[in-house]
Amino acid sequence: MSRVLGSLIIVLLVWSSAMAEPSCPRVIREVAPCLSFFQDDGPAKPSKRCCEGVTEVNGMAKTKKDRVAICECLKQTLNYIDYDPKRIPLLGKQCGLTIDLPPTGQNTNCSQVAY
Repeated sequence: MSRVLGSLIIVLLVWSSAMAEPSCPRVIREVAPCLSFFQDDGPAKPSKRCCEGVTEVNGMAKTKKDRVAICECLKQTLNYIDYDPKRIPLLGKQCGLTIDLPPTGQNTNCSQVAY
């Protein structure tokens, strides 16, 4: 009986971690190479590492709840740096992804995010 219970607990832990929304520290770690691109005077194109990170974050956005969590994370984190929110939507096209990122700023309503 204890083996069955132990196995059930392990399955539930694995399942719950797979169902959890993306963690903010992981999102930030993946998007960090894009910070120079987000700035007004940043490079015209995102770096390869930036695009790799954005691709990874895109893979984390499986549900609307995931997308809202990613948006909220970016919104809170980017609040601490000087950046141009209009540069964020450029990432999808310039990194070759079929995503439509919103211009995430302090007034962005993340619950309305659709990408």
